[in-house]
Amino acid sequence: MLLTSDEILDKIRRAFAPYHVVAELQDYHRQLGFRVYDSDNEIIDTFEGNLVQDLKDPANLKRMILEARAAVEPIGAVARFLALRR
Repeated sequence: MLLTSDEILDKIRRAFAPYHVVAELQDYHRQLGFRVYDSDNEIIDTFEGNLVQDLKDPANLKRMILEARAAVEPIGAVARFLALRR
């Protein structure tokens, strides 16, 4: 079963807890872009250019989320460490 655009956005927003995510459809709803923010509202990473049509397949969405989380987690760990040192 294919996902709707709203389901994709919802899954992206929830997939990066405890970080805050701003996700939006771009290019006439053909692409998905999102930013992940830390607890201080600093940008951890930006992801753009994901085709919505590809992400409607749950397996593709899961793969993209796992790849993005792998990129975000080390950065978030450094940000948390630096916050503790303040």
